[in-house]
Amino acid sequence: MTADVSTLETLEATPEDASPGGMAGDAESTAELTFRRGLPGFPGERHFTLVRWGEDDSPYSLLVDLESPELRFLVAPPSIFFPSYEVDLDDATVSNLDLRSAEEALLLIIISATDRAETATANLLGPLVINTRTRQGVQAILAESGYGTRVPLMPVAA
Repeated sequence: MTADVSTLETLEATPEDASPGGMAGDAESTAELTFRRGLPGFPGERHFTLVRWGEDDSPYSLLVDLESPELRFLVAPPSIFFPSYEVDLDDATVSNLDLRSAEEALLLIIISATDRAETATANLLGPLVINTRTRQGVQAILAESGYGTRVPLMPVAA
């Protein structure tokens, strides 16, 4: 299953400024995404929106909690950094999200970034899966995949 960036764009809010220090835009006009079970570590946070982060051609978005906008996660389609990344969703996840086809699934990875780009990592073990039709999402845990939670985005120099 791969992310479709054009689908990502249809789910994103379009604020005037989504810089790291602040988020412009009216929460009332954003496309709400619901994570019924919350996210691991944030079980009470269930209503989010996606906001483009950076320039128009940036692959990054912020997943912003609508009730606590200071809670945000940097996300991107995995294919940008990991072209061969594949996810096999279990039947329970497909059923919980009411996915009718792979085309309805938007796949995003959470990125941990610091002030140095070369230290940024991605959580490939727990991708976000969003049904673009229903706007329901989950953080899937790919326990048997062999993927890690802190995979470097940039190759390590030898």
